Amino acid sequence: MKKFSFSIAVVCTIFVVYSCKKADSASGQVSSSPTGLKVAYVNGDSILMHYAEFRKESEAMEIKQKKAEAELQTKGAALEKEFMAYQQKAQTGTMTPKEMEAREKYLSARQEALLAERDQMARAIMDETASTNKRLQAVMHEKLNALKEKEGYDFIFSYVEGGSILVADPKFDITDQVLKDLNAEGASAVPADTSGKK
Repeated sequence: MKKFSFSIAVVCTIFVVYSCKKADSASGQVSSSPTGLKVAYVNGDSILMHYAEFRKESEAMEIKQKKAEAELQTKGAALEKEFMAYQQKAQTGTMTPKEMEAREKYLSARQEALLAERDQMARAIMDETASTNKRLQAVMHEKLNALKEKEGYDFIFSYVEGGSILVADPKFDITDQVLKDLNAEGASAVPADTSGKK
């Protein structure tokens, strides 16, 4: 059975938060860069390692994946045993052509059902992963937006090894603060819909 890899690395893609507001020149905020923009970054690898809800969901999905694989392997082994028993019986000449045809049809149907079950399990795991991705993205977006508004950041970037940002100054690293907000009690609840849509 194909491994259903569970990854919520998509969470990393939402680290870049664009400010829709121009910085208020009368606000007295000190810019952290020569361009007049206040920027910060989050270490994406550290977030994935230390974001408690992500780790919890990842471990839960890994357990489900292993359970599904074990179940399919058990069923596959049982089907293989039936097939071998049929072959032995057929080779002894104790089955009529009609019985052999019926048995082959039965075994073929069992194999197709097992493949369909495998595909259904894979889809279920993928759907659950997508749902988890969406929920964690919403939480992450909410926390980063709140931090952006509180600190007056214009941009919050994601810094990951091998990513597009090659070098970053540690003084702009706000990973610890973001992790603190994410791991706070109740931080992983689904954010309320404030879009005004019904």
